[in-house]
Amino acid sequence: MKDLILTFLMAFVCATSSAQELTVKSVNLRPQDARARTNPRNDAKGQKCAIIRVGVVGVENLVFPDAVGNVERSLSEYVVYVPDGLKSLKYKSKSGVNLGSIIFDDYGLEINSLASYDVVFESDNHLRSAIFSIQPANATLTFDGKKVDVNSVGIAMINKPVGDYSYTIMADGYYGQNGTVTLTEDDISTVTDIILEQKLYPVTIKVFPEESTVFIDNVPYTKEALSDLKLPEGKHDLRITAANYQDEERVIKVTPSMSTEYFSLKEAKHEIVKHKEERSRTRVNVRTSVYPLFGIEGEIYDKNKYDAHSWALKWHVLSFMQHFGGIFGLREGISLGWMHLDNEKYKENYKESVSDSSSTSFFIEIPLQTGISIPFGKANKHLFSLLGGVYGKVYFLPIKEEDYEVKEANETKWDYGLRFTAQLDIFKCSFAVELSNSLNGLGMFYGLRFSPKF
Repeated sequence: MKDLILTFLMAFVCATSSAQELTVKSVNLRPQDARARTNPRNDAKGQKCAIIRVGVVGVENLVFPDAVGNVERSLSEYVVYVPDGLKSLKYKSKSGVNLGSIIFDDYGLEINSLASYDVVFESDNHLRSAIFSIQPANATLTFDGKKVDVNSVGIAMINKPVGDYSYTIMADGYYGQNGTVTLTEDDISTVTDIILEQKLYPVTIKVFPEESTVFIDNVPYTKEALSDLKLPEGKHDLRITAANYQDEERVIKVTPSMSTEYFSLKEAKHEIVKHKEERSRTRVNVRTSVYPLFGIEGEIYDKNKYDAHSWALKWHVLSFMQHFGGIFGLREGISLGWMHLDNEKYKENYKESVSDSSSTSFFIEIPLQTGISIPFGKANKHLFSLLGGVYGKVYFLPIKEEDYEVKEANETKWDYGLRFTAQLDIFKCSFAVELSNSLNGLGMFYGLRFSPKF
C-alpha cells in the first residue's frame, strides 16, 4: 500500500512539473480572417463552426476538448474549430492535465458561426518565435550562432526569449545576407521574408546568321538583350533558330570566367524548319519550300463508262509541290502520258473517229491544286497533304483520215475536271492517291502515284 501511494505521488509530481503555466494575454475577434467561411466545418447540430486561432510559443501538444474535428498545428499557432455559441474554451495537456479555460463573456465576445477569433497565451517560459520565409528554399540559416533547419518550402522557426538576435543566410550561387531580428513582449512571433540575390556572370554569344532567334532555357532573347547578357552559374540549354536554317541546340556551362560561345547554323535545303515552341502552336511559319517531283503515275478509269478498265501511264516532265507558311500547299506542273483506250466506247464519244487498228492515245496534262500541308517528324522533314483543284488535259487521238485508206493521223481532244489528292512526302519519296472527275463527259477515274524527290 505504501509503495502504491508513493508511485501515485511521483506520477502526480511529474505530470504537474511537465505542465507549463499558461496565462491568457489577449482574446479578440479577427474580422479579416475568412478561413471559417472558405473552409467550413459543421458541428454536431449541423451548424457551421467558428474558428479560434490559439497562439502560444514553446508549448507543444495542447488538447482542446471542445474542438470539432482535428486541431491543426502550424508554427506557433493552433487552429481550432468550435461550435456556434460556445461559452468557454477548455485546454489540457496531452497527458490529460486540465490547464484552464477561457470564458468569452469575460472579454465581451460571443462565438458566432463562420467568424474567426484570436487567443494569445503567454507561457511561463516567456519565449517568442522568430519565423523565416527564405528563397531559395535550399539556403542555410545560422541564427544566434547556431545552424537552424529550413524545411522544403523555405520556412524556419526558432523560439527564443525577448531580445535582439543576429542571423546569416547563405546559398550556392547567391549572395549571402546578414541581419538582426528583435523579439518583443508584444508579438509572440516575428516573421522575416528573405529573398537572396542570384550571382550573375557575363556571357557572350556570337551567332550566324545575325537575325537568328536565341532561346536560353526556353526563353527567347532579342539581339539587344544578348549584347548585355548575364546568367546564373551552372548549365543552361541554348537553342538557335533562323529562317531557312537548321536549328542548333547546345548545353553551355556558365562560370565566372567563361569564353565566348560561337554558333554557325547550317542552311536547311528543302525542309520546313520550326523551333520547338512553334511545333506545338498553331502559328504560321513564313518559310517556303519547293519540291520538284519526277515519277510515274498509273490511272484506272471508271468501269461504268467503258466496257473494261482502261489504264494510263504518266511521266512527270516537271511537277512542283510548294509549301507556304508551313501549313498551306500548292501543286502545279506538266505531265506526259499514254492511255490504253477501249475503242468501242471511244467511238461513241468521238463519232467513230478513232482508228480501228489503234488502242493508245498520247496526252499532255497540267494540274493546279491547293490545300493543307501538315509537317511531321523530326525537324518536320515529312509532310502529309490534302489538296483539291482542277486539271486540264489534251488528248492526241489516233484517227483514220477519209482521204487516206492506210495513213493514220492524230485528232486533238480536250478534257478538264476536278481533282482531289492525298499525298505523303516521306524521306526522299512522294506517294499519292488521286480521285478525278471529268467535266467533259469522260467519267470518274482514280490514280496512284509514286515519285522520287530531287
